[in-house]
Amino acid sequence: MARSQRAARFTQALDGLVPASWTRHDFGGEDWGVTVLHPADRGAFRWPSVETAGPVTAVSLGIPVGVDADGGAAALAKRLLAAEDVHRAVVPPFGLLALDTDRFSLQQDWLGMARVFTGTADGVTAYCTRPGLLATFLHGTPRPDLAGWTSYTVCGHFGGDLSPVAGTRQLRPGERATGRRLPGGGWRLDSELRYAVDDVVAEGLAGQDRPVAEQLDRAADALTRVAAGVPRLYADQITLGLSGGKDSRLIAATLVAADRLPRFLTYQDTAAEGRVAQQLVQLLRDRRGLDPEHVLRFAGAPAKVLNTGLRERARYLRDRYDHQFPSSYLTRPADSPLPPERMSPATYTGAAGELAVGYWYPAAAGPTVTPRQAGMGKLLAGAPAAAIAPAVFAAERDRIEGIFQHAEARGVRGLHLLDYLYLVERMRRWSTSAYTTGMITPFLAPGFVATTFALTPEQKRERLLHTGIIARLVPEWADVPFVSLHTGRSTATRVWEGDGVAAVSDLLDTADGTLAGLMHKPAVEKALRSTRLGGRPDARILQQFTTLAVAAEHLEPETTLPATGSTYARVTARPAAFGPESAPVRLLRRIRHTRFGNRVWTTVRQQVRGR
Repeated sequence: MARSQRAARFTQALDGLVPASWTRHDFGGEDWGVTVLHPADRGAFRWPSVETAGPVTAVSLGIPVGVDADGGAAALAKRLLAAEDVHRAVVPPFGLLALDTDRFSLQQDWLGMARVFTGTADGVTAYCTRPGLLATFLHGTPRPDLAGWTSYTVCGHFGGDLSPVAGTRQLRPGERATGRRLPGGGWRLDSELRYAVDDVVAEGLAGQDRPVAEQLDRAADALTRVAAGVPRLYADQITLGLSGGKDSRLIAATLVAADRLPRFLTYQDTAAEGRVAQQLVQLLRDRRGLDPEHVLRFAGAPAKVLNTGLRERARYLRDRYDHQFPSSYLTRPADSPLPPERMSPATYTGAAGELAVGYWYPAAAGPTVTPRQAGMGKLLAGAPAAAIAPAVFAAERDRIEGIFQHAEARGVRGLHLLDYLYLVERMRRWSTSAYTTGMITPFLAPGFVATTFALTPEQKRERLLHTGIIARLVPEWADVPFVSLHTGRSTATRVWEGDGVAAVSDLLDTADGTLAGLMHKPAVEKALRSTRLGGRPDARILQQFTTLAVAAEHLEPETTLPATGSTYARVTARPAAFGPESAPVRLLRRIRHTRFGNRVWTTVRQQVRGR
């Protein structure tokens, strides 16, 4: 009875999660089962999601970039069943499930990036790529995991192994779950940590005395191996998002050098990005006679984004990615909440290149800041502290302190602590490449990551890997300045534009549960009032609260109140008429009209307008 109830809940929950055209595979027996769904239209993707050879079946979760995959997926599964660390060289995310007649082995990648969650209830253990579906199968009704949402509120992502749904967790870096059928019935389940992120970092730290040329060779070799291996997995030309920055340029240089010219795509919401990317492509045409395809687009153009209301965009992200996507994507166009009917084409992303440049390092010439202080400041930036309940902030600080202590116990010291924190938190759980099969992250090649931990902080600040490898592979790009985050103003949509003010105001009235209580509602309303007065509030406040409130509609629906419109009425009300000026105001006005006062006023106004 219990098993049939779980199966019925699972089948019902699947409705509306995937297109009807997807292919479904079912394996199992009396006391176990595996269900796999994937697009029937594989597009240019050559690697099978499911492959069976004799008694062994391989279920792949992602793309095995970097893996020695000779013999195909089933051969890789046989090696996993033989206890081999088949994931040592993989570029995350990638997970592999190997099934045999009376046993299985499920391997998480070394970073723990593949979205595989697990949970147990009433003696039943299950694994699933969607935590909400897993919780429905095990427990019936998904409920919010308070620790997970605390992390999301403060950091902008679910930290460590945390989940948005109670009773589930993500598999740890390098975790391997195994099961073997017992002679008398039932299963023996075990879990162990195999080759994992700490091993990659240790390899880098052990090589800190190697010559610079050797470091460059190792990093370049790791990237070119990725470039050379991807065509075996995809049949068509691959797209690279080419910005004016350093990371995509380095990946592009390795592809050009490997004679794997990609299709370039540049988002020009910041005008400088488009100009520099066009300059780089023109240099390839002029100096090498190459003529790559180069597409220019706007990622967050208001005309595209605002066709859909803010609340609907938030629900799209919630349903499509099971609560896990960053709230900053609320200012991107919404699509169908269902995944695509065709396997996505392959793209390269420059994510993780930050590890090579000390992205989170404090300024060398600035005030003295410890690595702990710098790391806390960078990671605890999902929303301003003033907008978050103090207890929520304190809980997340304690969790991050535990990460620092773990890293130090494994020999990580100084500013490398910031790199470790960035890798195991921001890259592992925030990076969007974990959610789409086809998004390739070359900078997560283990050899490249290890090299970043072998460099000194000074070498990272000098961008040694980027400048050195680019100069070697595509020297004509070496003198083109990189575009920084502060180069020009973005034309992308702001979260309060369109119906944003009305939508957040309505959510302030209706959201009354635990999740909405993680943020201070007065701070959210203050941000809304600022937009009505022509100000530019901190977008994180509105984005995070919107995500929390829309999540609550699904995870704690009993807390949603009827709409009243009271907050919107307050936010849009005309300011009260000013009474007689007080003595301090009159004094400030007189000072404003003096020569010195006018000079100060002009300077402040210019600084405010330049933000």
